[in-house]
Amino acid sequence: MNKFGSFKIKIALLISGVIIAISILLFTQSIVNKIRAKESQIAELYAKSFEYLANDTSLAGEYAFIFNEIILQIDFPIVATDKDYKRVDFYKNVEVDTTLPKKEIDAYLIELANDFAKNKPPIKVTYQDSIILNLVHYGESDLIKYLRILPILELLIGSIFIIIGYIGFSYIKKHEQSSIWVGLSKETAHQLGTPLSSLLGWLEILKSTNPNDKAREEIIKEIDNDLEKLKKITGRFSKIGSTPELHKENITQLIEGVIQYFERRIPNLIRRDGRTEKKISFEINSQGELCAQVNKDLFEWVIENMLKNSVDAIDKNSGKIIFNIYKKERDIIIDIKDNGKGIDLKFRKDIFRPGYSTKKRGWGLGLTLAKRIIEDYHKGKLFLVESTVDKGTTFRIKLRET
Repeated sequence: MNKFGSFKIKIALLISGVIIAISILLFTQSIVNKIRAKESQIAELYAKSFEYLANDTSLAGEYAFIFNEIILQIDFPIVATDKDYKRVDFYKNVEVDTTLPKKEIDAYLIELANDFAKNKPPIKVTYQDSIILNLVHYGESDLIKYLRILPILELLIGSIFIIIGYIGFSYIKKHEQSSIWVGLSKETAHQLGTPLSSLLGWLEILKSTNPNDKAREEIIKEIDNDLEKLKKITGRFSKIGSTPELHKENITQLIEGVIQYFERRIPNLIRRDGRTEKKISFEINSQGELCAQVNKDLFEWVIENMLKNSVDAIDKNSGKIIFNIYKKERDIIIDIKDNGKGIDLKFRKDIFRPGYSTKKRGWGLGLTLAKRIIEDYHKGKLFLVESTVDKGTTFRIKLRET
């Protein structure tokens, strides 16, 4: 991903975070407003009850029930004073030091009532609609206070998670990039190692061969093949990071060419990796000439990586790698099946991750490169179809038909 693309993602994440934060604040404020409206209604009901009692004493019994069972169950602070703020007639849900003299307690409650009045106008309790008996002052409940703090706590916790996630993501990304560079360096050495080892072998044979021997021509031909292979490897690495040109190619022929090159070199690969000798056979099943738009060098690289992966997976004295090539609707399907050791279920989600490898000497880049070449450069698909431990694995490549 280029710097501009990374910058756009960061901006998108920042905007998303701001939108989420604003949404939380607005939603919480909406709830607070609704609760405040309910508390105002209850406070007004409380004042009206006083007013009815003051105007009709015959209803005292009925309103006593309302006060004791309903009104007094309110959970927000209330202070009722006279109209001149000189006397406290009633208060509820207000913490006071009862050990203090009544005069100091009343002074504190009157001051509190004045503070309430600054935020919310007090409700008047009148007698015969003209004489003000009390002023009912009320504040916010603990629930509203908690709800006001809630968005800050949510944003704080969210920020902590984002920071931890960002640090973790940066570490993982840095580690993966490091693995990619190390893996790419080793992949280069591995790619070059095959034809170079082959060239050294042919050179030794050539030295011991009679100049007039007809086999020299075959050896020279194989040396030419290895030199051509080195040119291809150079071309492959030069295409990484750029947009390769795609051309119509016969997929079956390309795969046959890769297999023919590797058939004579696989024994040497096995010995070079320190493994015991084993015999590996190949089989190609194709529905005829099936063509797709591919970059020849990069597609052959994919097939080589898949071949090497299958060869490494075969831990028996003999193994078989089968290519089934067929058309399904508008797709060219390539199934690569081996009878190797298979992939454990717990590792299957990691097999395409850079740096992951189950091999002691592996660097975990072959499948990663293959997947990127197929999906990013050819707009196809590379995925695991099935795998059974000790029985084998099948990978599938999907390409669009030309």
